[in-house]
Amino acid sequence: METSYQTDSIVISQLKKAVEVRFGRTPAGPADFGELSITVLRTTGERISADTLSRIWGYKKGYSSIRQSTVHVLELYAKANEESDFIHTTAVHADECQVGDRVRIAWLPNRICVLSYQGDYRWRVEEVTNSKLHIGDTFSCRVMAQDQVLIVDRLHTGDADYDGYAIGGRNGLTLVARS
Repeated sequence: METSYQTDSIVISQLKKAVEVRFGRTPAGPADFGELSITVLRTTGERISADTLSRIWGYKKGYSSIRQSTVHVLELYAKANEESDFIHTTAVHADECQVGDRVRIAWLPNRICVLSYQGDYRWRVEEVTNSKLHIGDTFSCRVMAQDQVLIVDRLHTGDADYDGYAIGGRNGLTLVARS
């Protein structure tokens, strides 16, 4: 039987602080947890879902313990001196974009969007094929990574607003490319 830790323990509190220092901020919403999940994967080669991370940080309730294997991966991430390059993920980071930069994303089945960067982590849908998204929709996102689900914040589409919207939920994005 695998050991587990209580989410409110001092050990977990210290681990979360170490992860936040490495990540550069306290994750506070779905997009942050999605980005942290991708960053942990790229750094350690191990997956921790955004959902699990959101429960550890208390964003989602009802999670009182953390498996030892999850704690181990977070320790590896927090203590890593430099990111490993053995995980080859194509990713676009908003921090590296200029206003007007365009990114093409795709996901199954046969869905394609061209996005333009608006600044301040905001993206606008410029072209769309076979998706519920529409031209002119906007959302916030810090990173888009191939083979990962894209979790966006503050999606504004038509007359509706959504927080924590998932794109490519089953298989992740099949394409992320600057265009």
